[in-house]
Amino acid sequence: MDGSTQKTRVSIGGTEYTLRGQASQLHLRAVARSVDNLMHQIASANPRLDERRIAVLTAVNFADELIRLREAYRDLQGQYDDLMQLLDEKTRISPGTSQNPGGV
Repeated sequence: MDGSTQKTRVSIGGTEYTLRGQASQLHLRAVARSVDNLMHQIASANPRLDERRIAVLTAVNFADELIRLREAYRDLQGQYDDLMQLLDEKTRISPGTSQNPGGV
């Protein structure tokens, strides 16, 4: 994306919104579709909830997922760093070690 603001019309929970952002229109629509789908799932599972509570539960679910993904990313980054350090240690050539271990 070139940094310009994109604008697109979407429907979330039966209400039309205009979303603006630096992401592509395709991305903005995908975000809206994800929110709309989760709102419908929550509404179907809890038919007595009003729209406001459905929206709040949707936000809570997305926040929970975001936090879990950030934690998983942090764990993976740590594993990656550990593996890179191990690889660096294993491939570092010590003084007195031949660069050609095959002897050819």
